[in-house]
Amino acid sequence: MMKKIIYGALAMTLTFGTISCSDFLDLAPINKITENDIFGSEAGIEAYMATLYNRLPIEDFNYGSESGFNNWVGGCFVPALSCDEAIHCEFPHEIFGPATENNAWNQWWTYDNVRNVNQLIQELKESTLFAPEKQEELLGEAYAIRAWYYFGMAKRYGGVPIIKVPQEYDDSNPSALLVNRSTEEETYEFILEDLDNAIAMLPPTRSSREKYRINRYAAAALKSRAMLYAASIAKYGSYDKNGLVGFDDPSKAEKYYKEVIKAVDVVREGGYSLYRGNADKAKNYQEMFWIKGDCPEVIFVKKYEYPDKAHNWDLWNQPWGYRYPEGYGSRLSPTLDLIEAFPMADGTSGEFETNSSGWIVGDDGNILEVKDRTDLFDGRDSRLYATVLIPGAEWTNAKGDVSGIIDVKRGIVEMNGQNVTILKEGGAFTDQISYTDPETQKDTSIYVIGAQGVGGNAESTITGLYIKKFLYEGNATQDPKHTSGEQDWFEFRYAEIELNYAEAAAELATMGVSDYVANGLTYLNDVRDRAGVEDAPSLTVDVVRNERQVELMYENHRFWDLKRWRQADKVMNNKKMKGLYPYWVANKKTWIFRKVEVGNAHDFKPYLYYIRINDDQRKLNPGIEQNPGY
Repeated sequence: MMKKIIYGALAMTLTFGTISCSDFLDLAPINKITENDIFGSEAGIEAYMATLYNRLPIEDFNYGSESGFNNWVGGCFVPALSCDEAIHCEFPHEIFGPATENNAWNQWWTYDNVRNVNQLIQELKESTLFAPEKQEELLGEAYAIRAWYYFGMAKRYGGVPIIKVPQEYDDSNPSALLVNRSTEEETYEFILEDLDNAIAMLPPTRSSREKYRINRYAAAALKSRAMLYAASIAKYGSYDKNGLVGFDDPSKAEKYYKEVIKAVDVVREGGYSLYRGNADKAKNYQEMFWIKGDCPEVIFVKKYEYPDKAHNWDLWNQPWGYRYPEGYGSRLSPTLDLIEAFPMADGTSGEFETNSSGWIVGDDGNILEVKDRTDLFDGRDSRLYATVLIPGAEWTNAKGDVSGIIDVKRGIVEMNGQNVTILKEGGAFTDQISYTDPETQKDTSIYVIGAQGVGGNAESTITGLYIKKFLYEGNATQDPKHTSGEQDWFEFRYAEIELNYAEAAAELATMGVSDYVANGLTYLNDVRDRAGVEDAPSLTVDVVRNERQVELMYENHRFWDLKRWRQADKVMNNKKMKGLYPYWVANKKTWIFRKVEVGNAHDFKPYLYYIRINDDQRKLNPGIEQNPGY
């Protein structure tokens, strides 16, 4: 039977909970815990394992590009700001942080964690505490964790030092501790070896007591992701620094794409399927991310449970006017670039056409007028309505006591034929203009920008759009406040796994291997069907990439996908992101929209495909060569 894996505070509680008070009272009165206290009992090893889980590089609600993992400010500066998914409402210039200086964003050079897991592996191999089957399970778990640590480093730095055993200091030969970087290929080979070991050793299911730990399918899901990165870099990356970054032969990508296929085949043995619990496809996608119990799509989840472990996604991102009492909110403004990535339900392009002034036009070339702001978005991929709060969308705050719409305007205009006259735009939320109602001929007052309008203050949208994905709408399970978010983070879900296979199949087809195309197209169209989008007629690399963009939006894939595909310097090179501004046509009581550029231009340079290694690490080991471009 398929089992999902839940990780988080509850896992910590369960593992530490196996050590009774009397156990601690019986310890010798010493000032530190010895290795025997930890590794001399099953409870000690489980507690030690829990600390390794807590340090997994999961880029979840509490991950920040500048603040790192498990940080309460993580929801404020996220990888979405470093790509084309969103712009920060207050700091539209914050994109990559101090990329060329010490403490570049997205750092994770983690050899303290590597030593800890290596210590566990060594102790487990020598331990006589467990029956052989249990010992193998624990070793498989440790191998999966070590591979995850190394993958977190590899996707940032390329090749890194490979250390397989806990190092011991020898004052007669201190240089033995200085291990230089392996090549990027060697690093991914090491990750592959550890994950293959983990898959072979781990059980497919866990007991109820251990259901929060990695099983075979979770390890295979990790393998499918990591090997997709290896394949992409082999195919699209540049070889430099004698292989510290890049692969020396693009044809090596074929091996890693095939490893993705094999990993997905293992995951599929677990009986996972896409969540289809609500017949309303938009509601189905929205509500999936609130599920706290069993979900057929979830393979590995980082669990949040207030008050032991909670997050601030809602605090940072509730739309203006619906915010928590503590304030904040609206930090991430979705881009129009993102909106236009969602196709129409018939699979055709969702890009808006404009005239020379930026006004959105219809098929006849005339400025498009609609009676309701939401009409502009009719007939689209249902995931749009669950991912982004479009102008005019209905919304209820997390306490359930404020129901209304997302009232976004940029200004008031008049239209005569195709001539648009702007009467007023911008200003404060309270700004109004007097206007004679065209129907009643009575003077009336009209708010210029609406309750959530563009430019009202530094904490409202700057793109005309607000984030919806993950936000809890109505009747939260506890009083919404600072650090109270309980939505779980789905680190591995089946939709990604299907798309990993589809991408590998599409890429292999470009290399002359078409064996997997039929299955890849089936998996791709399974994801599209759940969203209410017509089947793709054929499997291509571009189709898969676009599907990943919309299905996995804000799950911290897009930034890394653009990097591994070596597309970031094309998508984000001296390019401003776009916003969508609604205007009220006062003399016709309709709405028109303008496509505009917002924020500062992205400036992604090729050296940013790898992160700068911090000075303190290179001072500890001068043999650690810096990445190219720095």
